[in-house]
Parts: sequence; C-alpha cells; structure tokens
Amino acid sequence: MTTTGADLVDRADVEALLRRFYGRALDDEVLAEPFAELRATGLEAHVPTMCDFWETVLFRAGLYRRSALQAHRDIHARAPLSDRHFRRWLMLWHNTVDEMYHGPAADRAKVQAGRIAWAMHRRLTGVEAPELLVRQPARDGQAPGRTGTPDR
Repeated sequence: MTTTGADLVDRADVEALLRRFYGRALDDEVLAEPFAELRATGLEAHVPTMCDFWETVLFRAGLYRRSALQAHRDIHARAPLSDRHFRRWLMLWHNTVDEMYHGPAADRAKVQAGRIAWAMHRRLTGVEAPELLVRQPARDGQAPGRTGTPDR
C-alpha cells in the first residue's frame, strides 16, 4: 500500500482514521457478525469513545476510562470472536493506517493494535495467538522485531 499522509498528530487525525477503518470493517464479510450491533446502532455514537481510546493509546491523553475488555466480552458473548476475526481486524487496521499516515505515531498505532488484538484474543479465548503481535518497523538500521511478550 502507498502511504499518502503525514503522521497522526491529533484527535482529528484519529477520527479520520477511525471513520475510514470502520467504514471498511462494518462492510467486511468476516467482521459482519461481530459488528452487527454497531452497524445497527450507527457509528456516530461509537466514534467519540473510540477517539478517546486511541488518543489515550497514542498520545497518552487519559480520556478513555472504560473497560475495552468488557466491551469485547459483550461482543464475544453474542458472536464468539476467533483468531480469524482478530487477524482480519488487524489487517484492515494496518491497511487503513498505511494508506493515510506514516511516522512514529502511525507505527505506534499498528504496534499497539497488535498488542491489543493479542491480549483481547488471549483473554477472550484462553488461546495464545502470537501471529497477532505486530513487528515493529526497523529504526536506525536495527532489524525489525516482535512486540509484546507471547511467552507470558
């Protein structure tokens, strides 16, 4: 994919990323069942919460104070989530980030998404999924490496 934008720098960038990502995720055949309720209720109520979440993850804004795990437990109870769902979510996220942004915050968005997917998958299913951990991009001549700690 060709990266066309500068780095993520603020809430407006996060919101643009989320809107494009969810536009794809809501129409994705693999994610259709887990996203059915969000599709039915609409994106407008969800975007501010997700902006708070990703601003907190990327910029340490301290805006998100809910339990992301509990929200996904609720989804998992309605439509069991598998590694297939997490891999697809992560692929769509990476593709969307790469199309829109490049730089340290964009890299962090992808790395953190992998960590989140890995942790959520593990907590919801009880199964390890090291393939969800994202490889950090190489910096200053260093080799890329895996993030997270799948051995724990």
